[in-house]
Amino acid sequence: MKGYSLLELVISLALLGFIAVAMNGGVRFGARAWEASEEKVEAAERMQGAQNLLRTLLQRAMPRELDPAFAVDLDLFRGTAGTLSFTASAPSAFGAEGLTRFDLRVEGGPGGQQLLLAWKGANTPAQPNTQTLVAGADAIAIAYAARDGASFRWTDNWSDQSGAPQLVMIRATFPPGSGRRWPPLIVRTRITQDPLCVYNADTFGCPHA
Repeated sequence: MKGYSLLELVISLALLGFIAVAMNGGVRFGARAWEASEEKVEAAERMQGAQNLLRTLLQRAMPRELDPAFAVDLDLFRGTAGTLSFTASAPSAFGAEGLTRFDLRVEGGPGGQQLLLAWKGANTPAQPNTQTLVAGADAIAIAYAARDGASFRWTDNWSDQSGAPQLVMIRATFPPGSGRRWPPLIVRTRITQDPLCVYNADTFGCPHA
C-alpha cells in the first residue's frame, strides 16, 4: 500500500490549521455578538426598570398646600430642570416606613450625565440612601405641566407653589451608537389631598375606598 508523502502531510496539516483558525474566529465573533446582544437587553431592562420605579414614586407623591406660616416647608413638591424633590409613601422594597422624602438630581456633563435618586424618612436627620438610575447620558431634563384651559402649560421650574404639577416629564438622550434609548417618561401625579382618596392615575379620578 502506498502511504502519504511528506509534502501531502504538510499540506494536510496546513489546511487543518487554516480551518481551525477560521472556526476559532467564527466562535469568537459569535461570542462577541452574543455578549453585545445581552448588554443591549440588560440596558433596555435597566431603562424600563428605572422608568417603572419613577412612575410608581411620582404617582405616590403627596401634594401639599403652600403655607405662608412655614418659612421652609420640607414637604413641598419642588422641581427644576435638574432636580426634583417630593414626599411620598415609599414602596415596601425601599425598607422605609411612613412618608419618605425623595430627591432626584442630574449630575455630570454632556456624555456623562447621571440621574441619581436619594431617599430617607420624611423630616428625619438620617443620611439618605442613593441609587443611580441612569448613567452615561448626553442630557437629562425634567419638566412640569399644569392645566391651562384645554391644554397643558409646561415649565422647567416648580417652586414655592401649592400641590403638585399634573404632569411630570423626564427626558434623556444618549450618545449616537450607544444603543440605549429612553422614551420620554410622562407621569400623572396625585393632584388631590383628600385623605379618603384611592387615586387613579389614569383618570385623575378619586374613587373612595
